[in-house]
Amino acid sequence: MFQPLSRKEYREKMGKEVYGKDDSPFCKKEEQKTHIVWEGKYWYILHNLSSYSGDHRHIMAVPYEHICFSKDISPEHFQELQQVHLIAEKFFWDQIYFSFTRESMANRSVEHLHMHFLVGKLQWKFLRKMLEVQWFPITQELNIN
Repeated sequence: MFQPLSRKEYREKMGKEVYGKDDSPFCKKEEQKTHIVWEGKYWYILHNLSSYSGDHRHIMAVPYEHICFSKDISPEHFQELQQVHLIAEKFFWDQIYFSFTRESMANRSVEHLHMHFLVGKLQWKFLRKMLEVQWFPITQELNIN
């Protein structure tokens, strides 16, 4: 079974903070082969090399083409995205899961569009921990009602 790296191990392995078009690990699909879950025509799904959940239940959908933001996907990419969501649903089977993308480059390590799918509910404690692990500066306590 796939075993993810810690964020620290991931950063050390990758060797830099941000990867752009010239060195995007997602553009080198062959290097991702060991943890690919599904391959479509425009997208592929893989285990996150450095899972936020700490296990194999963090997957990502990535377009083959180097695209930075969701607003830039083609109608064909968008159409296949429905199948991506169906595959994610099958992957998590009867588990609760959520998905997200980051639509800015702030604290993003790869300048290549990718959608995260994680097991669990998006609850404040989990979200806070996930953001802290990603080096988002959270300085105050927030009450969510």
